[in-house]
Amino acid sequence: MEPDYIKQKALIRILDDDEALGAALKLYLELDGWQVAAYTSARRFFAEDRPSVPGCLVLDVRMPELTGLECQRLLNERQSNIPIVFISGHGDIDMAVRTILDGAYDFLQKPVDEERLVRSVMRAAGDSVMKAEGKVSDEAAAALVERLTERELEVAKLVAQGLVSRIVGERLGISPRTAELHRSHAMKKLSAASPEHLKNILKSAGAI
Repeated sequence: MEPDYIKQKALIRILDDDEALGAALKLYLELDGWQVAAYTSARRFFAEDRPSVPGCLVLDVRMPELTGLECQRLLNERQSNIPIVFISGHGDIDMAVRTILDGAYDFLQKPVDEERLVRSVMRAAGDSVMKAEGKVSDEAAAALVERLTERELEVAKLVAQGLVSRIVGERLGISPRTAELHRSHAMKKLSAASPEHLKNILKSAGAI
């Protein structure tokens, strides 16, 4: 799925009680081509957001009305399909692990690295759009996986585990450059927008 298509279909929500930071992130993402809605109040977000619209939520951890963790719990209780990218100036490893285990896509420290934010948003929003449109059924996923060579499938399975090309190469006894080439071919053949999306396709196909 092409990045421009994802940007056309997705809505990026920003929920942070720091109005200045929220406005800055909103402007940065809009300049990158995203549709963005910024909120400074959790109650306003829950009242006004359209959960049927795919995309993702960039969510601050510490807020006065409801904390980010409380918002995540409420969204999980409502079986929300909107992926969450947490941002925090006070996070620690335990908190980051907890949010990821509860389904968050990423946990970014403030000051936010804007390039990393864009990568996380693209990954989360891409998966959300794909899921909303039902682009890949189990049968379709299996057909896509059949297009891979044996080596490409081996690499894809390791990439789905979150391993970088250097580690993939070490595991398979090939150079990092060769591993990256196979990774690129596999991503293209599967039309995978991100490693997480790749993982979902392999799961749907029964390959992992």
